[in-house]
Amino acid sequence: MFATRAARNFATAVRFNAKPQFLRKKLSTDLAGIELHPNPLPALEAKYTRTLEVLKALPESAVYRQSAEAATQSRLDIVRSAMSEKSQTDPSLNEHAIGVVTSQIDSGAAEELLIQAEDELTLAAKMIDWKPYVDIEGYANYRYEPLQVPAPPGQWKAFSMKEAAGEGDH
Repeated sequence: MFATRAARNFATAVRFNAKPQFLRKKLSTDLAGIELHPNPLPALEAKYTRTLEVLKALPESAVYRQSAEAATQSRLDIVRSAMSEKSQTDPSLNEHAIGVVTSQIDSGAAEELLIQAEDELTLAAKMIDWKPYVDIEGYANYRYEPLQVPAPPGQWKAFSMKEAAGEGDH
């Protein structure tokens, strides 16, 4: 719960502390309901960096941490390689850098990437709250938490048409 609140507060702080400099030549995203972001590359860099920080709270052996870290780090490297001082002052260079990032990541427009980054950050914080793993004393491995209510007998038994029809061995 704490991690989720921290992620929400961070997103709000980034929004209010961001410079209102509009470095875009485009007028619209051409996507219904998604507004054009004035300068998406620094916002993407901040979200990806924050996501990596949040993921460090998960155990290194957690599969979610490994896959999310790899994907986020890859995207962060692409964003950082496309950003430059000039691209942050010249709208045409900024638009070119945004195009390079969106083509290399290949998951939609820059604004869609921001939405995806926010969703990943929120999910990472929730994974910390949910802790779908439990540390086993003395072991480096993690296992899933037990069910809160034990499963009824036969819950995990495969369905058999013969048994349902009353035929064959039960």
